[in-house]
Amino acid sequence: MLRNVALSVLSVLFFSQCSQEKPDIRVVCETVPPGNYVIKWEIFPPMDGIVKIYESSVPDSFNLSSPIAEAEISKGFKDIFFVQTAKRSYFKLIFNKKYSVITGERVIPTQYLFNLRDLGGYYTANGKQVQWGKLYHSSSLANATLEDGKVLNNLGIRTVIDFRTEKERFDSPPKYIAPQTFNFPLRGNPYNVFVSSILSKKMKAGDVKVKAQDIFSFLLENNPDYYIKMFDVLLNDDNYPVLVYCSSGRDRSAVASALILAALDVDSDQIVNDYMLNNEQIDLFNLPKENIYLQDPDIQETFTALYRVHKGTIIYSFDRLLKDYGTLDNYFNAVLKLTAKKREKLKEIMLY
Repeated sequence: MLRNVALSVLSVLFFSQCSQEKPDIRVVCETVPPGNYVIKWEIFPPMDGIVKIYESSVPDSFNLSSPIAEAEISKGFKDIFFVQTAKRSYFKLIFNKKYSVITGERVIPTQYLFNLRDLGGYYTANGKQVQWGKLYHSSSLANATLEDGKVLNNLGIRTVIDFRTEKERFDSPPKYIAPQTFNFPLRGNPYNVFVSSILSKKMKAGDVKVKAQDIFSFLLENNPDYYIKMFDVLLNDDNYPVLVYCSSGRDRSAVASALILAALDVDSDQIVNDYMLNNEQIDLFNLPKENIYLQDPDIQETFTALYRVHKGTIIYSFDRLLKDYGTLDNYFNAVLKLTAKKREKLKEIMLY
């Protein structure tokens, strides 16, 4: 009998401890039209109760005395209309007065600075989040208008990392100048070297996808000196917020973004999903306008493949790193000199 009582007490203690663990909460924020939002959440294990939503133009400072909305947790979403701030909005959700998550609009609307995204909000293996408003990714700042410059000013961008070559910077100088800029011209073939082969039909859509894998892998494997410098910039808390960019945002800055998220222990599925967001932001204005391109469906298909990103590209390239180094930890340590101590410092700066 005593044994049964002891087992009952242990069971109560065990399940009591389990119930205290923070549930897995995933939140996304979507714009309905500009100024209106839909915030969605999923929780495991499911829970009942109330979620209160707070809004701020600063991602790390919320007035918790006045929620702008609340909803039943079981509903899974809440429409937010006419937010209070004139600048970009961030939202803090507090579930049952216990568990909080911060979210925001990932893709930031601009006039011509396409592919401007906040890399915040992704989750790490231990349930932490990449801070919102710390790290941004975009296409070339040579495309920025005065209105786009106002958007960047409102984001408080302090540091820009430009991965374009010296020739690209000379031909297309940035139209937005941050307080400090670092030029790290990554080595690798630009996609436009394939245009003549596509127009002559020597290269098909399948060939382009293979070449894209080679380009991504080459960028990863042949620029350790610049990635080391990039992480040195990111290891200085005074440099934030930071924006990284290249020409279109789908190759060089995409590689850099993936490396940063991996160094923060964001899982591969989220890294792949972030990479695939490039397809929603590609600037089709840059597509060739030759008549043969417009008339020939095979050439059109190949150019479409060229100007899009493909899931197999990033998966293949990171698989090669794992094959060569065993783990990403080994790669960060041996090649990028990003020691465990440095990664912990990076996490302290970029996670909450």
